[in-house]
Amino acid sequence: MIQTKAIVLSAIKFQETSLIVRCYTQEGVRSYLLKGVLKHKKKAITPAYFQPLSQLEVITTDRNDGTLEYIKEVKVSYPYKNLHQSVIRSSVLFFLAEIGSNVLQEEVPNAALFSFWEENLQWYDRAEHFANFHLKFLTDLTFYLGVLPNTSAMGLPYFDLEAGVFVTMHNGHFLMSEAESLLLKFFLTHSMEEVSQLKMSREERNDLLEQLLNYYRWHLPAFKTPQSWEVLKSVL
Repeated sequence: MIQTKAIVLSAIKFQETSLIVRCYTQEGVRSYLLKGVLKHKKKAITPAYFQPLSQLEVITTDRNDGTLEYIKEVKVSYPYKNLHQSVIRSSVLFFLAEIGSNVLQEEVPNAALFSFWEENLQWYDRAEHFANFHLKFLTDLTFYLGVLPNTSAMGLPYFDLEAGVFVTMHNGHFLMSEAESLLLKFFLTHSMEEVSQLKMSREERNDLLEQLLNYYRWHLPAFKTPQSWEVLKSVL
């Protein structure tokens, strides 16, 4: 048996009564088969546990033959107080769960990356000012994915999405505008608390989000734009 904390990335219906749940755990990415969990019977394990980015503590089987593992016991490790009470926060959760499903692939432990997800989601749950949370989260996540933008020439006006560096002029690459580049510099150099106080228009927020997703596509070859992006643009 293995006991670990787990952050839910997705839950997909399997046959008529079961779920396949994919989680990011302290042991890396894991998928679990929850047999019969959708049956209308009183069970210790119910689908309600497996909402996007729920933070759980699970006891699971340890299967080394390539088959899906099973969850024997589950409990909530951090109960969200606010994230499911707001359309905006719920939309961000769905979006970040899609991001996680996209970029979290390793089946080996990464304590720093797990803590990053765990602590930032808890911060988001507590925060009063949070409109820019998803932008700061995506910016900071690049560090843990090994694709942090090069900040050695931040005095230059444009950010080169292809090369991942700030440049002085148009060079045939895809560049952020000067205004977008200035915002990126702010997000790269200020804390979550400071970023949360920054006043941005919906257009500025959505433009920066689009450029961050473009950056992910350039530097993470298997990355796909989340389907929930369009929903997120409409509610923020």
